[in-house]
Amino acid sequence: MRRDLGFLVAAAALVALAGLPAADSSRSQIRAQAAAAERTVHFTAAGDYASGPQTQSVLATIASLEPDLHLALGGLSYVAGTEQAWCDGVVDQVGAGFPVELVAGTGEADGTAGHIADFAACLPNQLPGVVGTYGRQWYVDMPARDPLVRFVLISPGLTFPDGTDAYALGDARYTWTANAIDGARAASIPWVVVGMHQPCLTTASRTCGAGADLLNLLVTKQVDLVLAGHEHLYERTKQLALAPRCVALVPGSADPDCVADGDATLVKGAGTVLVTVGTGGIAQNPQDREDTEAPYFAAASGRDTAAWGVLDVRATPTALFADFVRSAGSTFTDSFAIRPAGPDQNSPPVASFTSSCDLLTCTVDAAGSTDPDGTIDGFAWSFGDGSTGAGASTTHEYAAAGTYAITLTVTDSSVRTGSALRIIEVAPTVTGVLAADSFERDVAAGFGSAVTGGDWTVTEGAAVTGGAGRLTLTSKGAVVGARLPAVNGTTATTRLTETWDRRPDGSGGWLVVRGRITPGGEYRLRIGHKSDGEITARIVRTDAAGAETAVTPEQTVPLLAYTGGTRIAASFEVTGTGPTGLRAKVWAADEPEPAGWLIDTADATPELQVPGHPGVAAVLSGATTNVPVTVSLDDLTVVGPGGAPAPTG
Repeated sequence: MRRDLGFLVAAAALVALAGLPAADSSRSQIRAQAAAAERTVHFTAAGDYASGPQTQSVLATIASLEPDLHLALGGLSYVAGTEQAWCDGVVDQVGAGFPVELVAGTGEADGTAGHIADFAACLPNQLPGVVGTYGRQWYVDMPARDPLVRFVLISPGLTFPDGTDAYALGDARYTWTANAIDGARAASIPWVVVGMHQPCLTTASRTCGAGADLLNLLVTKQVDLVLAGHEHLYERTKQLALAPRCVALVPGSADPDCVADGDATLVKGAGTVLVTVGTGGIAQNPQDREDTEAPYFAAASGRDTAAWGVLDVRATPTALFADFVRSAGSTFTDSFAIRPAGPDQNSPPVASFTSSCDLLTCTVDAAGSTDPDGTIDGFAWSFGDGSTGAGASTTHEYAAAGTYAITLTVTDSSVRTGSALRIIEVAPTVTGVLAADSFERDVAAGFGSAVTGGDWTVTEGAAVTGGAGRLTLTSKGAVVGARLPAVNGTTATTRLTETWDRRPDGSGGWLVVRGRITPGGEYRLRIGHKSDGEITARIVRTDAAGAETAVTPEQTVPLLAYTGGTRIAASFEVTGTGPTGLRAKVWAADEPEPAGWLIDTADATPELQVPGHPGVAAVLSGATTNVPVTVSLDDLTVVGPGGAPAPTG
């Protein structure tokens, strides 16, 4: 980030970027339309502040607008060691308890201008339900109940003390972002807004700091609004989208086929608008009107027409209104609106597809794509390896194992387009036995290494003795877990036997077979061990924080009861993605295995449609008092496609 300390420049003239259309909605019209809505989320956004007079004007403007929250897009004090003083200055202007929600800038990440953790301590999150690491990578829904907007804040390209946050295809942070967006769509949240410090497209001198993979992810998933700072100016792109002749956006160039709409009245769902709001108070940078990316932009103002202020946004259930509100400097302004298609406009089609992969060959099917007011005439596929395809369904064979992003672009009868992206993993060798452990060793603390499958990662209370893995629960509500992070895939069946040394009293306990553990959550088979000897089973999923949601109701396992020492067998099958097949059975280990499945279902939660690894856990209820309780594990196997299940018992 450029260090322009002490050099604050004001200008009075207005010069629009050459050839760019003016906004067609006035500030008063935008505010009136938003105010008329029954429900509205009102927020402001800006980055690149410092502490000069323009900064104070911007903060005063935020206070006067009275938004529900303000997004501070990095570039905060610009001086190391001034975190608390800068926060105090912000609070003096906007008031204590007002949600100034942070994401790191370059200097706050690497510590040259303070540390984001210290800024986050003096301007803490004020919103309920934040998921992730506040200040670095997090999302939140507003309002918390029946939300209108999901805000996703990320730090692509920034270097922190523990490394650079990479958001390229295959990186965990790229997948996290994709899952956060997909989760909002699955929850029918009307608007997705992504914020970060470094943009990708710009008319300034910098290159694509956020990365081309992330840019194309956001555009392909049709994020409604992408906000950034870093460039020390204001610029707004036209509405961008993929199309049959625009399979990807390439930073450093501008392709007219990637422009869905170039004016200021935009159709919801037709593409993505990217706005850089580096106007929080720092001296502004010049823009290059001849920049190779300039044709993508609808409005811009830099050093020659410097105006400081915020983007003022109001989101209703059906429309989003945005207005650059000037605090100081020139009279530059910009407004735009995103609305549903009018009666004389064509609504864009909605792209949707499923995928299934067998070794290196993947089959894709776009039968779920729809067009609200016409028909879909074209299906264009990009398979992420340079290959393309056409048709409502098709098959593609990859040359090598790896992570790929498959993109579908559909075209309707009015030549409007919609796109969808799915991340897939192909691997030719994930077959047969992936993990096996008979626990024929002694490990005082931990599980050591499995016979097949690598090292176990465990929590306190795990040991191996007497030919079994032991999970010892020493207090009510205790949890002891173990997992095999080296075993990774999208199809696996986990089988094991488990024995409890006593019936836990109170509400009993659970043996949890963790069939797929991912950064976004888990699929679990929860085997209940009641205090009266009853055995139950259900499948649940979790989010990244571990909060469980039932996939199936709890059911009693027929003809099965237990006492201390009873050996119980379980099999949990987790198969494929989009959706994931989930099947489970539980039975007495000394009896023949049932032919049918006790539970047979599927789930398509976006965060979990990625490869994961297996594990186990033992849990006591909060009402259990007859501790310690020890759960013994044996005969564990994890098999992938083509693997024959080992006999249990």
